[in-house]
Amino acid sequence: MVFSIHLPTVLLVYKTALAAGAVGIYHVSRHSCRPRGLKPLALAYLLLALGAELAARGEYLALPPWLWTHGSLLLGTVAYPLFWASMRAFSGRRTIPIKTLISIPATLFIIGVLTQFPLNNLHRAGVFHATATVALLLASWDVWRDRRVEPQPSRGPLAAFLLLSACIYALRLGFIVSESAHASGFAWAFYIQMFCHFGVALMVAALSSERASERLEQLAHTDALTGVGNRLWLASRLPSQLPAGSAVMLIDLDHFKRTNDMHGHAAGDRVLAACAQCLRSQLRESDVLARFGGEEFVVYLPDTPADAAGVTAQRLCDAVARLNVATDAGPLGATVSIGLACIRKAGGNWTQWQHLADQALYEAKRQGRNRVVAADQLPPTAEPADASKP
Repeated sequence: MVFSIHLPTVLLVYKTALAAGAVGIYHVSRHSCRPRGLKPLALAYLLLALGAELAARGEYLALPPWLWTHGSLLLGTVAYPLFWASMRAFSGRRTIPIKTLISIPATLFIIGVLTQFPLNNLHRAGVFHATATVALLLASWDVWRDRRVEPQPSRGPLAAFLLLSACIYALRLGFIVSESAHASGFAWAFYIQMFCHFGVALMVAALSSERASERLEQLAHTDALTGVGNRLWLASRLPSQLPAGSAVMLIDLDHFKRTNDMHGHAAGDRVLAACAQCLRSQLRESDVLARFGGEEFVVYLPDTPADAAGVTAQRLCDAVARLNVATDAGPLGATVSIGLACIRKAGGNWTQWQHLADQALYEAKRQGRNRVVAADQLPPTAEPADASKP
């Protein structure tokens, strides 16, 4: 006995699942930290559900043939390009122009009205399956290729569900072209598609949740004013023992209290944030920059010899000195004093090397500010105990 499933029954469950998916995705969009693409995706689900409803009514002869055939094809050819555009936007890529999206179903609809090909079940199904296959393949590729930019765990399964859905449509398209398709095959295809669309909705919700968790973690480790790391983030990035061939800098804005007193805290905040971004722009991706408190920043330079660390410190000092920050009080400049400690010998913890850099920073301020002083240049009376000893 061959097990078969009833096409109208499958369409009933299919459209119900799509409607539920539309509601679920819309709900996720209202609470997502990055909702771009989610509401159009919910609309695509809803359009597919409406198309399935028209097809089901057509199976029961409840609608004129011209209405449900043209209508269901139009809804399907609108829904799947919209599905692709939505997944592309949700993944993080640029949106597709509305004109491009409209041109696909509009062209097919005009051709359908002129030739009446939607009245032929195989012709209508062939165009629908071809549109769905291309749109889902493109959506799967967009989601998958963004994995390096945003390597979230749900991205792979989401791309896989989209690819599986595209493969099912492509397989059915082969049967349609060869004119070997039959109703039970369509029923099984829609049954599997129901599973795929449920999986897509589930992974979309999971990816939104992962993004929210990552954003919360990022906020916990980011200084709200300057946008660079905070002390908690700094602690998570530093090795327990600083290796030889690395360097530590303490950076302090000169006369920052005077800036706040003379021009107001809003202007001071603008200067502080501009200085932080200026420092960040002068550093490598592997370098660690954090706000240590008040107007003080810390930089850790891994794999940086002493000579290169000195050049980097001077570059930071010169870059800040060239700043011209626009504020409500007018354009303001800034300078920094930098204390540099180069780790020439492995050993010593972060606190000890920080203390050495702090002594160098104190000396830079004593010498007149807007300069770099390395710990090696400290006068013997100012030099602390050997920081290389634990």
